[in-house]
Amino acid sequence: MSFFSKKTEVGLEDFCRDYYDRSILNPVDATSDFGAAYFEAIRYSLTEADASFSRVTTGELRAATMPLGFELLALAWYDKFGDRSAIQQSVFTKGYLQETGRKDIWRDSEPYNQAVARSVTSGKDPGKASDRFSVGFVTNMRVELFKQYHDAGYDDECVARVLNRLMFGGAWKSTATPVALSFALTDKLGFPIGLSDEAGFRLTAVILGYYKEARQILDKVRIKR
Repeated sequence: MSFFSKKTEVGLEDFCRDYYDRSILNPVDATSDFGAAYFEAIRYSLTEADASFSRVTTGELRAATMPLGFELLALAWYDKFGDRSAIQQSVFTKGYLQETGRKDIWRDSEPYNQAVARSVTSGKDPGKASDRFSVGFVTNMRVELFKQYHDAGYDDECVARVLNRLMFGGAWKSTATPVALSFALTDKLGFPIGLSDEAGFRLTAVILGYYKEARQILDKVRIKR
């Protein structure tokens, strides 16, 4: 039984395994989440807004977006449960993808994670003292927390992934993060300078919608400590 339809207490590993299996890797409903029909609808919408997107197949879009789905759940997890739980979730996810023979997804999700990190401090003016302070604060916080979790024995790569999401809330609300993720996706698909403004807007809306859905699902569960 899926945990998504009711407020219940569930273990981190059980929830993530169920979510990954049902919503990303092997969707139970082909018309939703990461099913083929879902991606065909996205592809149609983006091609309608930018004809150059017609050269991207549904399979290519799904393959490029699947790692993004993992990053978006991780973002929602961090937002909901905080950094310690997010690191535990990151460690499980890395192990899960290794065990299921999908290390490629872990590898391919890194550019999306880096896009999140850049978005947190994007638009800051080094000539402004307040912006320099803001960037320095985030950087110092990442360094201090990394040392703390490294000393506690957590996987360094998993810790770094989580700390790249540190304080992303403001950038998400301003759409800097979803826009950065949309550029990372189009770059993966072979559009290094992005798509038309309308297609970019539609793709950003898809990313916002998927994050919102993931966050709503997390609101329905309590993760056992």
